[in-house]
Amino acid sequence: MTEALQRFATLHPGPTLVLLGMLGACVGSFLNVCIHRLPKGESVVTPGSRCACGEPIPWWCNLPIAGWLMLRGSARCCGGRISTRYPTVELITALAFAGSWWLLPPAKACAAFVFLSLLILLAGCDLADMLVPDAPNFVLVGAGLMASIFLPELQGQTEHALPAMHRLHSAGASLFGIAAGTAVVWWVRTVGTVLAGREAMGEADIILCAGVGAWCGWEGALFCLFGGSVVGVVTALPGVLSARIKGEEYDGVVPFVPSMAVAGALWFLRGPELVRAWNHWVTG
Repeated sequence: MTEALQRFATLHPGPTLVLLGMLGACVGSFLNVCIHRLPKGESVVTPGSRCACGEPIPWWCNLPIAGWLMLRGSARCCGGRISTRYPTVELITALAFAGSWWLLPPAKACAAFVFLSLLILLAGCDLADMLVPDAPNFVLVGAGLMASIFLPELQGQTEHALPAMHRLHSAGASLFGIAAGTAVVWWVRTVGTVLAGREAMGEADIILCAGVGAWCGWEGALFCLFGGSVVGVVTALPGVLSARIKGEEYDGVVPFVPSMAVAGALWFLRGPELVRAWNHWVTG
């Protein structure tokens, strides 16, 4: 599959990115269904898409991005408002698919389609309901381990004299990433809970960091945690500054899973460059 895509992409780079963007938008449409239903424990298969008023949604109204634009953000049946979350998730997923193919080798780009889709799903659930389902979180961990076995390049492994050894080394790196992500976040959570007198991080944060470790190794797991903290601070900063200017106390809640997801995606797409930039900054 990747070889066929590569041949087509070589001959038609522009149309390839457009087609992958359209595929990403369609995946994003399904992710919207998962974000809406999974935290509620509902099936993502049945029933079909329905408006909040209960009316079935025609297929043409479900076209990714275009459907929301045609309806101008209002339901066709009852005129109710349609959240901007729907086209936003579809657009982000479309850009993730096209960007992955643009930035990464074909095989790793195909792996990124799965990895980034799961991150978008988990981040969307946390933003929408402050609740992250366990199932997709554990799928992230398991899929990362399997992908590392079948695509050792994810863990920086190259061909070995014995064909199975580079897969074995890659699986070991993935398992170590899972262990590192779990252990580091668990200790941060434990110490933070003791110091703050309340739960500092949720179990979903631990599983997510382990999942990023499964895909990106221990370096990616650490970057997911500490880089995610930086992203969270930057995200919260406008609200903090606004509250201080108004002389109010900031009581906003910034979900941590989306920040960790952004950091994990950055590492997957540009991990080596980030390491080189850090080393260059440290060494002057």
